[in-house]
Amino acid sequence: MTIEEFQIKLSTLLKGLPVSDFDTITYKEIAELDKLYGETDDLGMELGKKLIFNLADALKTRKSGGNTDESVQVRLTAIDFYLKNLQSGSAKDL
Repeated sequence: MTIEEFQIKLSTLLKGLPVSDFDTITYKEIAELDKLYGETDDLGMELGKKLIFNLADALKTRKSGGNTDESVQVRLTAIDFYLKNLQSGSAKDL
């Protein structure tokens, strides 16, 4: 996978996630995040790897009743900011 393909997949996945009511997120969407997490090593994206892991973990915990929506929202905002920087070419781990 190239960095451009990674950006497209991550962007598409994030656009499909709700901005609130994270109970509606499916395990399939979480699995897609896990797949992207696996691609970060090959691309040398340490920050991206950490952010994707944190979001996927927060969503899994939310699905099991642990996290609040606010906790997930913080991680979603962080990864969205990272993606915008990645698309503009200013992400630090590339």
